[in-house]
Amino acid sequence: MYILELNQEGIGVEIGLFDSIDEGRKFISQLDGYQCREEDGFRYEKINLDALQNYLELEINENIVPITKFMFPGKEDIDVFWKPIPNLSIRGNGLVDGSTRVDAYSIENSDLKSYIERREQVYEEFTKYLHAKGYDITRAYFGSEDGEAVLYKEKDSDDWHFLTHMDPAFCDISDVPEFIKDCLEENIG
Repeated sequence: MYILELNQEGIGVEIGLFDSIDEGRKFISQLDGYQCREEDGFRYEKINLDALQNYLELEINENIVPITKFMFPGKEDIDVFWKPIPNLSIRGNGLVDGSTRVDAYSIENSDLKSYIERREQVYEEFTKYLHAKGYDITRAYFGSEDGEAVLYKEKDSDDWHFLTHMDPAFCDISDVPEFIKDCLEENIG
């Protein structure tokens, strides 16, 4: 099942739930200004705000959904997002499909446990290495647009410095000492 969300400038309006994206696209394509294009293997959908009427009604399966251009606070076009959601009323087969947000990134549910374990492991390796070199380390920017990051400072200093984001590439760091040395050289040089 998929939730249809219309999103403008980060503000989402959930419209309804559909059994398939195709069914939802048939519904939303009734709007004047709906556009769908493929680029680099990705499908982008949007609605031209200027093409929306002050008020209209879209019908599907004897459900009437009111739509108005006044639902949206800005002047930009509206992005169309499809959010998969599992139907938990139906007996499942284990881990639900889909993804889970971790900071600013979507991680497939099938990879989520190992991703979080690896992320924490790499952070611990950073902590041990930097403490051994005379630095303090902390996590910062929780909930920010770019997600959590690692900051460091000399033990007797109050001046924190950015080291790296804890994004998916953070989990791929195999040589923590070499990575940190490269980052420190960039920050100093």
